Amino acid sequence: MSALNLIRMAKVIALLAFILPWAAVSCQGADVATATGIEMIQGKMSPNPDFEREIGERFGGGMLEGGSTNVDSDPPMELGLNPFAIGAAGVVLVGLGLSLVGAARTAARNTLITSVLGVVLALAAFWWFREGVFNSDRESEARGAGGGFAAAESQIRDSLVQQRYGFWINVGALLVAAGAAGLVLARRENT
Repeated sequence: MSALNLIRMAKVIALLAFILPWAAVSCQGADVATATGIEMIQGKMSPNPDFEREIGERFGGGMLEGGSTNVDSDPPMELGLNPFAIGAAGVVLVGLGLSLVGAARTAARNTLITSVLGVVLALAAFWWFREGVFNSDRESEARGAGGGFAAAESQIRDSLVQQRYGFWINVGALLVAAGAAGLVLARRENT
């Protein structure tokens, strides 16, 4: 397999990763809601219909006996369009297109640039999404507590909103594409 074919395959995998889960809001180890890469672009989340069952199993069913926290009755969270996720998907798509045209060296250079930019945008997309989920929650009351709450707030944010495998597949595929492009460029420069 040539390096350019590896680059193209990695870009396709990175693009397909947008249909997989990228983020989840978790409570006590159970996902309350998840977002695929496409949902992250839209700034939406899908509630986990099995959340009550999972949390009930985790706590022996006693937690939900007095009442139910019906996730389906809550309105779905909408954060608005995520500009970084849109950019990440666009850069991956453009990088795939650029890998198909031009000489090997030009395609590798373009792939290297779009892959690194795609990783940065994917990280920024998750950060934007995490901040939006946390800020849309009811933390405004807690912010009034002042003092050393900033460190605790950061830990809470990190434990509530987590990356999922689609995010890591996207980033990993982009890093593979960047590495293969770097090898093509190094090989061409040394000859």
